[in-house]
Amino acid sequence: MYEEIIIQNLWWKTKSVSGSKLGRLKRAEFSNLLEELEDDKITCLLGPRRTGKTTMMYDLIDHLLNNGVSEKNILFISFDNPKIRLEMQHDFDSTMRDFSNTIVKEPIDRLSSKVYIFLDEIHKLDDWGNMLKYWQDLGLKIKFIVSGSSSLRILKGSGESLLGRINFYLILPLNFSEFTGIDVQADFRDYNDIKRVHDSLILEKQELLITLDEYIIKGGYPEVFYIKDVERAYEVLKQYKTLTINRDILDLKDIKEPRILSDLTDLLSDVMSRRMNYSTFAQVLGVKVDTVKNYISYLEECFLVYTAYFYSKKQVTSTRKEKKLFFMDCGLRNSLLMKEIDELEKTKIVENLVFLHIFSMKKRELFPKIFYWLDRLRNEVDIVATLKNEVVPIEVKYSNEIGKRDLKGMVKFCEEFDAKGIVVTKDILKEEGNIMFIPAWLFLLIVS
Repeated sequence: MYEEIIIQNLWWKTKSVSGSKLGRLKRAEFSNLLEELEDDKITCLLGPRRTGKTTMMYDLIDHLLNNGVSEKNILFISFDNPKIRLEMQHDFDSTMRDFSNTIVKEPIDRLSSKVYIFLDEIHKLDDWGNMLKYWQDLGLKIKFIVSGSSSLRILKGSGESLLGRINFYLILPLNFSEFTGIDVQADFRDYNDIKRVHDSLILEKQELLITLDEYIIKGGYPEVFYIKDVERAYEVLKQYKTLTINRDILDLKDIKEPRILSDLTDLLSDVMSRRMNYSTFAQVLGVKVDTVKNYISYLEECFLVYTAYFYSKKQVTSTRKEKKLFFMDCGLRNSLLMKEIDELEKTKIVENLVFLHIFSMKKRELFPKIFYWLDRLRNEVDIVATLKNEVVPIEVKYSNEIGKRDLKGMVKFCEEFDAKGIVVTKDILKEEGNIMFIPAWLFLLIVS
């Protein structure tokens, strides 16, 4: 097994990280992660596969090497490797001691300087939380940085054993600010602040609109950012779906008919930004409703989809109402959709993008709750978010022709909950009473 580990740690020989492993895009979380290197707590990068968690680990290793940390004091292990996973499952402690004695050449309880241990896809290791708790509680000069792409396995693994000992960072696909390379600061609930940013970007507006169209089609996975051919990008994204199902669901769940799970994922692509009917899926797939619910929960655990609840001050009402489906990346969803992306589809995609950016704003909550709302006449508010104890209703109308009929749900919600609403438009910027109209390109830049 040690030969496999040596291959994963070539900087022990080269004293540098291969350029092919380093990220080409600047991620918003990276500066925070640099500060985390000095924190004694375990740092956990959590999020979908292929969003850059492993790349960030290599970037952190590169930073350490460039700032005087000995190459021998850095250990990286990927538990995607089945041989390593099987052996370390039963011999984790011995591996830690062998690394210290053989590579660092110091007893692990008498280290002269800090050792950094990166454990990738740690959720594949049973009882990993208790394993790390043991070492964390020894108070040694060890900093653990771990990653995982299964939320349930990570949270179940950390559980009470690592309570107060671990910091979570949710790593998602690129937001629009990262996609464009433009970083702006503004309060999206302050019209004057929004207008200021709008006017400052007026010369870049046309280029931003072109970039938004690309973002709508391809989504935010870092790898597809560099792929110009859409068909090729979709091929890669479909592989992500297969990889996630095979490695993060089938490896961890007892699923007797994996094909049904794959087919369900494809079916969900056509109901993105819409309320779901579990019975319809069950009938199409020839399975029980509970099976559909379970499979969707598995997809949620691996950050492929998200189900939004009905907004109500009564928990029972919120839970009983039908759920609304969002994808965690629009490009991946588009790759599964078996029809052309027309203007109607673009509206659904923009709504999903607005959801993703609100989700990103709240990701320090780790698993934030985002809602939708219907009045008794079934007039809808697309997204309802709670931000700093304020309820914010958001309606997406990716158009420049918006009438009173289009805003019935928004007006009703604002009256009932004494709220100020936001309408995300194609190119309308204005404020009318307690409702602000903001162009999608501007809203997505500001909300990140």
